[in-house]
Amino acid sequence: MDNGAERTYSFGVDLLPQPAVFGVAMRKHLDEYGDNHEIVLRLSAEIAHNLEQLKVAVAYVRRQAMLDAQLELDNGAEVGRLAGVGRVRSHELLNRAVDERMHNVSLKDVVPDPEVDPL
Repeated sequence: MDNGAERTYSFGVDLLPQPAVFGVAMRKHLDEYGDNHEIVLRLSAEIAHNLEQLKVAVAYVRRQAMLDAQLELDNGAEVGRLAGVGRVRSHELLNRAVDERMHNVSLKDVVPDPEVDPL
């Protein structure tokens, strides 16, 4: 990780590479299509859309994990430190997580199914 922090959890494989590594691989892949701008732009749009949806999914999971930690530790400041956010931001994220939980918001509500709502 760039900030010198030790990686504490792994899914067994790196789900997302570092941005520079991903960018180089993406550019190399898109260069294979040469001057076919339609395919390059369509693939670029699909990749960008998928990355945006990943960000939304990760943010939701993070908020819910913060709420679980808050309920266990009963210390919002500590939860914020663990999540790498400040006190005010931690409070905002925890409030949003509580609201989501009270309204039974699930990951499916946050990230639509691509089969139902395609790009």
